[in-house]
Amino acid sequence: AFVAQRAADCAVLVVHAQDPIQVVTERVWRRGEKEDIPHFIVVNHLDRERTDFGTVIEQLRERFGQSVVPLNLPVGREGDLAGVYGLLSGIAFVGGGQTAGVPAGMEGEVDTAKTQLYEAIAESDDTLLEKYLEGEEISTEEAFEGIRKGIADGLIIPVLAASAERMIGVDRLLDAIAGSAPSPADRPRWTTQSGKEIPSDPDGPFAAYVFKTFVDPYAGRLSVLRVVSGRCRSDEALTNPRTGSQERLGGIFHLVGKDREAVDEAVAGDVIAVAKLRDTSTFDTLCKPDETLSFGPVELPESTAAFAVGAKTRGEEEKVFEAIRRVVDEDPSLSLERSEATREDILAGLTQMHVELALERINHRYGVEVEAEAPKVPFMETITTGAKAQGRYKKQTGGRGQFGDARVEISPLPRGSGFVFENAIVGGSIPRQFIPAVEKGVEEAMREGNIAGYPVVDVKVRLHDGAFHTVDSSEMAFKVAGSMAFKNAVEDAHPVLLEPYVKVEVLAPAELVGDVMGDLSGRRGRPMGVEQRGERQVVQAEVPQIEMLTYARDLRSITGGRANFHVEPGHYEEVPPNLVEKVLAANEREKAAAG
Repeated sequence: AFVAQRAADCAVLVVHAQDPIQVVTERVWRRGEKEDIPHFIVVNHLDRERTDFGTVIEQLRERFGQSVVPLNLPVGREGDLAGVYGLLSGIAFVGGGQTAGVPAGMEGEVDTAKTQLYEAIAESDDTLLEKYLEGEEISTEEAFEGIRKGIADGLIIPVLAASAERMIGVDRLLDAIAGSAPSPADRPRWTTQSGKEIPSDPDGPFAAYVFKTFVDPYAGRLSVLRVVSGRCRSDEALTNPRTGSQERLGGIFHLVGKDREAVDEAVAGDVIAVAKLRDTSTFDTLCKPDETLSFGPVELPESTAAFAVGAKTRGEEEKVFEAIRRVVDEDPSLSLERSEATREDILAGLTQMHVELALERINHRYGVEVEAEAPKVPFMETITTGAKAQGRYKKQTGGRGQFGDARVEISPLPRGSGFVFENAIVGGSIPRQFIPAVEKGVEEAMREGNIAGYPVVDVKVRLHDGAFHTVDSSEMAFKVAGSMAFKNAVEDAHPVLLEPYVKVEVLAPAELVGDVMGDLSGRRGRPMGVEQRGERQVVQAEVPQIEMLTYARDLRSITGGRANFHVEPGHYEEVPPNLVEKVLAANEREKAAAG
């Protein structure tokens, strides 16, 4: 939905009658506002218990403004929902039939809704406003034209009642879209990355925007494009400004359900499919070589759910990751990245359900099973005091042996400092050519700490003495000696576990801030402040990463889906002593499971 809105001339936002204002509702709405496209709103599931169309209208008007007005009303409530009544046509569509006149008992509701609708119609046109203020009647034809114009100008947001499951109101929605939604010619212009405005003109410079990519089982990789301006024919050569490569259109198709209809030419406003573009992806622009135009990527919502993924069956790794890459290529709101800290492949998406549906699609389409589990938390180890130690490596095998002796002093550094190596050798106790080998041995030893095998960080190592043998010493021997010296020193330096903290911002309605803060405190979080942002409040906190693994699901439960959050990396802190054993036990279970 986030990507498709750029390619659309109008968006239909479907909301649930029991819970119309959810986080995803607002996200989709804000995306549409950025693309400057008009909206219809459909209130679905009006046949469910505890639903009231009038209440939903008021909630929508409160959130999205007074331009939100009903176009029809439900006839009946909850389980007795029978049809819809058109406010302009004056016809009730019930049970497949049509009846003129207001249904019994709906007179007051109809009067209120018509007042809201006609006020919005009048405000969309100066001539109609003058007639309305002077008490003149606005004809049905004028009202329909006023609605069409008001929608195109973003001054009217029509709301329709429906129950898709019972096919109530669906035909009326299609009629409203066909009769009142704007055409491509009504969309004033597109803006390129450089700020140039491009009108939707069939005779203008050619530009087409790729907003979807998917794999068809018969045609292969298909790119779906919105033709923004100009026209092109099949077999024409186009340029991709991002890559600089040439793409030749082998054929142009219109997608009709699962079918493809070949066409000879595409013009501004068309949505077309093209097969097997070599070097073009979602968000790319195709244009004629003589005028370069590019619209750039869509800003996507931040991922809130992530899984470590791999092949469930040994030997299928290549097939599994090829399938994952194809699905990620189709859906730019998914990402697959390698975590060097935990050595895992991480598949991330907008929500947990989003990722789970992607995994189901992989299994169904490609016949492979993906192992998915919560990502590991990248714990670290460090030291809290200084210590000295010797690493002596001596090996005699009958011929030339191996000998290296390194003595180091280690000390803790401030958090985030990393690793510092100091060569303090004087007098040649270790030849200069072997010093880098000692440092390399220390770095290798730091990859697995003494406590649980996590990387060691924030340590200064001072190489101050050692010994060598003119025949038996080698780089390998001093690398081993450096590693031994470091590990021996760490044992006496009071090593501790470190856990990562993340910075969290939760955007929530004011009445839910207390619940959000209480939950974050229960996760060992430290509230850092609350600030107003628009109509909602932002709770800022620092929370251990391990406490955030299920936060997306839990926050939705706590707030009824009315809050969203943003996370970014923070800092590391020592694991509380009472939790160390729990971390170590989990680490042992992971090692046992890995075999």
